[in-house]
Amino acid sequence: MLNLGKLHFGGDYNPEQWPREVWKQDIELMQRAGVNLVSLGIFSWAKIERKDGEYHFDWLDEAIELLHQGGIAIDMATATASPPAWLTKAHPDVLPINFDGVRLSHGGRQQYSPASKVYQQKAAALVEQIAKRYGNNPAIEMWHVNNEYGCHSPYCYSEQSRQAFIEWLQKKYASIEELNAAWGTDFWSQRYYDWDELVVPKRTPDGTHPNPGQQMDFKRYSSDAHLELFKMERDIIRKYDQKRPITTNFMSMKFTYAMDYFKWAKEMDFVSTDHYLAQHDPLNHIDLAQQADLTRGFADGKQWLLMEHSTSAVNWQPRNYAKTPGQEFRNSASFVARGSQGSMYFQWRQSQAGSERFHSALVPHAGSDTRVFREVSELGAWLKSNPDVANYPTDQANVAIVYDYEQFWALMQANLPTQDINYAETVAKWYRAMWENGTRVDFVPADASLETLSKYELVLMPLVHMLSEQEERVFHDYVAQGGNLVVSYFTNTADRTLRVKLGGYGGKLVKELAGVYVEEFYPLREGQGALSNGYKIELWSELTRNLSADVIAKFVESDVDGSPALTVKSHGSSKVWYQGTELKLGSQRKFFKSITKELGIESEGGESTEVVRRGPYKFEIDHEKNKVKLRNN
Repeated sequence: MLNLGKLHFGGDYNPEQWPREVWKQDIELMQRAGVNLVSLGIFSWAKIERKDGEYHFDWLDEAIELLHQGGIAIDMATATASPPAWLTKAHPDVLPINFDGVRLSHGGRQQYSPASKVYQQKAAALVEQIAKRYGNNPAIEMWHVNNEYGCHSPYCYSEQSRQAFIEWLQKKYASIEELNAAWGTDFWSQRYYDWDELVVPKRTPDGTHPNPGQQMDFKRYSSDAHLELFKMERDIIRKYDQKRPITTNFMSMKFTYAMDYFKWAKEMDFVSTDHYLAQHDPLNHIDLAQQADLTRGFADGKQWLLMEHSTSAVNWQPRNYAKTPGQEFRNSASFVARGSQGSMYFQWRQSQAGSERFHSALVPHAGSDTRVFREVSELGAWLKSNPDVANYPTDQANVAIVYDYEQFWALMQANLPTQDINYAETVAKWYRAMWENGTRVDFVPADASLETLSKYELVLMPLVHMLSEQEERVFHDYVAQGGNLVVSYFTNTADRTLRVKLGGYGGKLVKELAGVYVEEFYPLREGQGALSNGYKIELWSELTRNLSADVIAKFVESDVDGSPALTVKSHGSSKVWYQGTELKLGSQRKFFKSITKELGIESEGGESTEVVRRGPYKFEIDHEKNKVKLRNN
């Protein structure tokens, strides 16, 4: 558990990039800026272990002591995120192999396969040395395992990965026949008779793609394989430190999908995350709010911390726009309002060399006499002056959005009704419509319990393509107990093996709860499609018939004119709305506004202003006027 009564402020510190005379300057500047925590040693493996088994801690000891004397706490990293050159040269099978069968080279970062026994052994040995040396060091406030798992090489298609995948499958399936049934391997003569016949889903002949069920299981395996690495390191640290909390930084970003963070969060002492804006988007503060709310959903009542974001420009977007004056303060305030226990950055001092030398930092290339340093110092003072905020969680919303990484994985596959389905974009549109209406939302997983769903008056289900029978039953029970649903098109089309549910798309969720029978999908042609009530649509229409719902709008100017597109069905005091198309943003806002008004769900803020409550504190953030107000009610 993180320390209460304190909001953390600081970032990644890499003293190994600088001569020692700069280190004391760093401490003085940190004190001026109000920094109280730094992440240390994240990419230091090559500096610590210079040859196999030859460890050097003198420089790290000195840096830790300087920070401790300066009153700056340490988030101690395990340094395993980037194996050194001596390791990959001696053991090239540590390096991952990509989808096309090409072994990736040393020279970037995360150049390891999670299935590599050598990597596992060497990483474990390094963590043992670090944890043994610093496990009782009073300067350490928390532990930071690896870094951004799965960001750069989430999947490895090597022979050792194939063997690990088979072992994972043997734990999931009782027999090879059960696997064949789950994957539907009688299609295209893909049936397996022996476990060793199984392959990883690499590139197949042109115009074909690996088995959909196999692809899903490989993504599940890959997330689990990386999680096992985290647990390995965590458990080593625990031998030497039973008190300080341990985390690894997620990447809660719109198009980051490879790790199942709802599952990962259960293994964390607290959740931490990194978030970087798409700075070309003038409304990127809405994406920031979405990802902060999503991270709070991962945490599910645990504390969470923004471990990395940027003071200004990043270095990896096509055009790396700098943040505008005051923007960073608003960004950090929004994260804190939504539950972060502070505001941390990559990195403290902007690098002179290396791939990220043009990535912004708290101390930019131009030094401390800069707008960036003055603004982060102002933020540091503001966080320090409001420590009591850390004692309260963000207030729960009345509305929840179902979010599930497996839906993301399924809808990335080929051979869907249209290539234009985009899970991340649709979820973002639904969130943005609510944000602009001033309606706050939380995020819950698709396998949420009835107890969790029952906390919310309204649950939104955008593109929840797969549900097991048990998961589907929970949503039925939620409605039976007074809950309200909005169900989108292409929801509950398949079970968790991607096997299509027969007898009308959407299964019982759509036929019984929504009262709609979906016969066939009709992706919209260019210029096609509208609704009878004037709402604007895109991407999708479908041939439907009304079973027992009230029709709000029908398709017009399409191939399915007259088919119900928006419906609502009452179940006693509950209602289920069905949205059989992709509404354009303005229409999505109107649709949601009509629903929340009918249910009496209150809104605050909207348009350019967000209002978030955290215990007795009320955050008012005006992104147009560039103002942040924090009120203690």
